[in-house]
Amino acid sequence: MAERLGWRGMPKEVSADSAVLAGVSAPGVLLVDDNPANLLSLEAILEPLGVTLTKASSGEQALRFLLREDYAVILLDVRMAGMNGFETASLIKQRERTRNVPIIFLTAYGRDDSELVAGYSTGAVDFLQKPFPPEVLRSKVSVFVELFRAQHQVRAQAELLRRKEAEARELAHRAAGHIDRLRDFTARLSEAHTVRDVCRALFEQGLVAAGAKAGAVNLLDAEGDALEIVDAVGYPEQVLAKWRRIPLSNPVPLTEAVREQRPIWLGSLDEWQGRYPHLNAHGIHESAIALPLMVKGRTLGAIGLSFARARLFTEMDRAFFSALAHACAQALEQVRLITEERRSHEELRRRSEFEQQLVGIVSHDLRNPLAAIAMSVGLLEKKESLSDSQRRTVQRIGQASERAARMIRDLLDFTKARLGGGIPLHRRSMDLGEVVTQVLDEVQVAHAGRHVDVDVPAGVQGEWDPDRIAQVVTNLLSNALTYSPRQAPVRLQARAEGSQVLLSIYNGGAPIPAELLPRLFEPLTRGTLKEGQSNRSIGLGLYIVRDIVRGHGGGVEVVSSEEHGTTFTVRLPLRPG
Repeated sequence: MAERLGWRGMPKEVSADSAVLAGVSAPGVLLVDDNPANLLSLEAILEPLGVTLTKASSGEQALRFLLREDYAVILLDVRMAGMNGFETASLIKQRERTRNVPIIFLTAYGRDDSELVAGYSTGAVDFLQKPFPPEVLRSKVSVFVELFRAQHQVRAQAELLRRKEAEARELAHRAAGHIDRLRDFTARLSEAHTVRDVCRALFEQGLVAAGAKAGAVNLLDAEGDALEIVDAVGYPEQVLAKWRRIPLSNPVPLTEAVREQRPIWLGSLDEWQGRYPHLNAHGIHESAIALPLMVKGRTLGAIGLSFARARLFTEMDRAFFSALAHACAQALEQVRLITEERRSHEELRRRSEFEQQLVGIVSHDLRNPLAAIAMSVGLLEKKESLSDSQRRTVQRIGQASERAARMIRDLLDFTKARLGGGIPLHRRSMDLGEVVTQVLDEVQVAHAGRHVDVDVPAGVQGEWDPDRIAQVVTNLLSNALTYSPRQAPVRLQARAEGSQVLLSIYNGGAPIPAELLPRLFEPLTRGTLKEGQSNRSIGLGLYIVRDIVRGHGGGVEVVSSEEHGTTFTVRLPLRPG
């Protein structure tokens, strides 16, 4: 009878790769002898090697075992009844499967040269005469066992490598498919101009690529306290009605994805029930994902996807779904920016229309009444019967009408600058000092008690529009006096510098707020008046100053700080460029 002896050292559990490399059984050794006592003796000698021993009592039985098993070495008795060892070895070597299995002949008789020749001619690798030391047999067998193990390891590694290469090819194929689907999806998103366009692209292309059966896009409400469904597909109406608005405090996958800013993966109903036992997902899906919609660290909402079957979300799957959500978030943010830009353009258009209407009202409805007021003031001032208090009242009315007239002029200039290609200029040779003196007299009437230090050298001549230069000086000087304390110094200086003149107006006091500086020369921009100061401007003065100076080919700039006060500097070329 033949017997199989198992390898006692094999671990109970090994990984798939380890099993391939280590094999599932110990190397086998085939013992062939027609004497049972000899087989038991060989078994006892080889047992410490930790190999699988197969015992055959005849050559025919040994050949049958070799059809089913691979062996590291065969121990073959030479003189057996029936088919002897040499005949058995010859048949072993004739078979393709077994021709390379090493054979060690064993004999209890004295060996002669003819037996040695016969043994080696049939493919033997060694010849041992009984009795032999057990250590010698174990040593010889162990060499072939280790060789078998090494060969098996090489084959196993080759098989493992083949499997890994196949897996890598499959992963590469799947990754290429994901990339193609993402590319098509992002191309579709690039054409989206509304939130609904983004949702339709997700449902019509992204949902198919993801293999989902249903999906919903949920955005945060204006307060950021709840998620609201903006579009969905594949869900029953009763499900949508229940989850159309979800407070962030509600512990469900979508809200957790938003709060934790990470995807929630639920591969089966068991996972769902384990994590959300208070929710019943039966009949809705077998697996689900909640993906946060994030742009630059800001959460817009979340996407919910449902799948008809349970699934294992691999690392590649997770990367794909995350990329899908990122592309949607980017598209939604782009839609928001486009919408805000359109709203801003519409606001600018309405504002422009309002400005034009305002100018029309001022120019057509106020100029005649103001002219009548100014005429009446002139007539009253000629009367000698007015008391001092009455004369002061008439003067205040005159000053008020002059301010109103200046406002009208500013509005008309603004309209010309914005709509008519710039404020018209009438250049002629003029003296800057004369214009400054005239303006200073007019401005100090409106700012009684204020002193202005003036340093304008004589003979500063240029090709300028005197009325417009007077308007520039008036606006800047009035601005300096209006936005500074009564005790603060105000200085006006001018000097020639090469082919241009530098005119600077300085005032002490609090600086212009830093957030106001970038838009100081924009229309309808005003500084904050201090307590006790009167509002004499509609916010067009500095805009008109800049337009007049630019019309002359010059520039205007401002510097303002707590330490050095505020200085406006105008650069005017002496001659047209």
